[in-house]
Amino acid sequence: MTTIDSTDPTTDNDVWFEGAFMRLLVGPEQANGAISVMEHWYPGSWGPPMHVHHREDQVLYVLEGEIRTRLGDGPDATLTAGQAAFLPRDVPHTFITGSDGARVIEINTPGGFEQFHLEAGDPATEQRIPDPKDIDVPRLVAAIEPYDAEFVGPPMS
Repeated sequence: MTTIDSTDPTTDNDVWFEGAFMRLLVGPEQANGAISVMEHWYPGSWGPPMHVHHREDQVLYVLEGEIRTRLGDGPDATLTAGQAAFLPRDVPHTFITGSDGARVIEINTPGGFEQFHLEAGDPATEQRIPDPKDIDVPRLVAAIEPYDAEFVGPPMS
């Protein structure tokens, strides 16, 4: 069994992804492809564009802070530490963190989508939220296509 300790200094499983720090905790190769688990550290008012996964279901579990989620055309839901949201495949979704940021666990079933974050991110040299930089939209759009997912709208504001 391979284990990853989230208290370790940076590892090959750590990336800075568009202003967030992400660490792969359980990869699909450790779970016969069934699941992947990542820890995400987000800055305040951070969120991805509206997107949809066609292959995996996703769960977001808030460890610290607050996120406001949007699933399809439904009403927004605010999650705080200890709360989770289920984001089913084929339903567009997005979220935005509160002003103080958030630490979130992302679970994907089956595993595989974590590779999008690892490939589209930059190797993290420290375990921290990175300095802000401009988002490379063409790089993100090209990187998400192999994972049977797509961007379908803007981020929340």
